[in-house]
Amino acid sequence: MDVLNFSSFAKSIKKGMAKPTNIGITKLLLGFIVGHESVLNTEGQPYNISNYYTNRWWNQHEDIPEPIKKAAASPEIKALAVTYFESEVILKLSPQKEADTYSALLDLIDSDTELAAETRKAFLSHYDKNEMALFLCDTFLYAVQKNNKATNIETNTQIETKVTIEEDIRKLGDLLQRLPKPIQLIPPEDLEEHEMIYISELLAAYSEHEGVRITNKDALVSYPKYKRNFDRQRKDYFAAESVRQFSRDTLTFNKTDEFKVLKDETYNGIIDVCEDEYSSGFTRLNGVMKHVTTIQLNKSLLTKLPGYVSNSEKKGICHLLVNDGDIKWAVDNE
Repeated sequence: MDVLNFSSFAKSIKKGMAKPTNIGITKLLLGFIVGHESVLNTEGQPYNISNYYTNRWWNQHEDIPEPIKKAAASPEIKALAVTYFESEVILKLSPQKEADTYSALLDLIDSDTELAAETRKAFLSHYDKNEMALFLCDTFLYAVQKNNKATNIETNTQIETKVTIEEDIRKLGDLLQRLPKPIQLIPPEDLEEHEMIYISELLAAYSEHEGVRITNKDALVSYPKYKRNFDRQRKDYFAAESVRQFSRDTLTFNKTDEFKVLKDETYNGIIDVCEDEYSSGFTRLNGVMKHVTTIQLNKSLLTKLPGYVSNSEKKGICHLLVNDGDIKWAVDNE
């Protein structure tokens, strides 16, 4: 059964806001009450709306404090309410979403069997007359005075879980938006010193497969298939190098070398395929590159960041393993 109380009212307001937070809405709704000089806690101090109490009120773990309830029924607070809702609360609603708030409140008013017929009629009258500030402030002042603590443990847990998950998803989305992305390195025209080992292995793999000696990248102009492959491998190498540098420069808070964890897990995922029998280094290269895109990587924190480790980075890590001397492509180089 839906009941009009602080928790359900606050969640209805949330539906009509563009970027809401639970504590922001709580401070917005209760601000004009707890800010009044007559509203004090049991220690004689003004109320401090914290995350702790916000979560307990939204999850219906705790009732609204009695001094706040009492104030909501007082003439002084009622006199402030309409102007406050008109100048503060309504202006915080998104024009594109405010109808969701009104719809949710109308559903609550309709379904709350504890609501007296005359009270329901008064609320709906404000809405029908388009007196939105009166509609919101009257329903709110009523909601604050209602019991906000859930009595059913199962219902309480379900409410807590839903609100917590929604809040966690929002926080995760905000965090991922703020997290810096790896600076994507582009392969330069000229080969760099740190590329020489894996490049030599690639050329050896092409040479072995073609039955000729290809000693430098310029010679690949005569072999379009290998030239295209070579260019792809360099892009993959620099994709992995981008993530390696990001991990080195950004994940400094973690004592664990997250990129090494990623590289070690990749090695363990490909080594058996790499050590199979192949007719040439080129066939081994292709076999490993196909396989590495299928393995699941989950030990490194980097794999938990969406889009940071894709198939290109996985392939590039293989070339870093070649640089380290952990794997080779050419059969003659084994």
